Amino acid sequence: MAKKKTTIKKGTNRNDIINGGNQDGRLFGFGGNDLLNALGGDDFLFGGAGDDTLNGDEGNDRLFGGSGDDSLDGGLGNDRLDGGSGNDALEGGKGNDVMIGGSGDDILKWDDGDGSDLMSGGKGFDT
Repeated sequence: MAKKKTTIKKGTNRNDIINGGNQDGRLFGFGGNDLLNALGGDDFLFGGAGDDTLNGDEGNDRLFGGSGDDSLDGGLGNDRLDGGSGNDALEGGKGNDVMIGGSGDDILKWDDGDGSDLMSGGKGFDT
């Protein structure tokens, strides 16, 4: 069986735009206000410090916002989203998703009737 290819891309302490590919990816924003786009495959996205936007797209993705006020969108697939600290917005999309708001005042959104979703707002005032 052929080994699956995984792409690793890392940002800087500045504001970065990082795009994955159609294969599995590991995208790391680190510091700054970053935009991470998975684009396909089963991906792991880590925003780090700053106010980040993470988009999972297709595949079974894991998105972790880190510190800051982050926006996470799992897209299609069975995804796990963790906002981390800060006031975050999480959207599971289609599939069976797990969303954890973390500390801060968070917004958790899901698609009704498309799967089985598990949500926990964590500490703070969550909707």
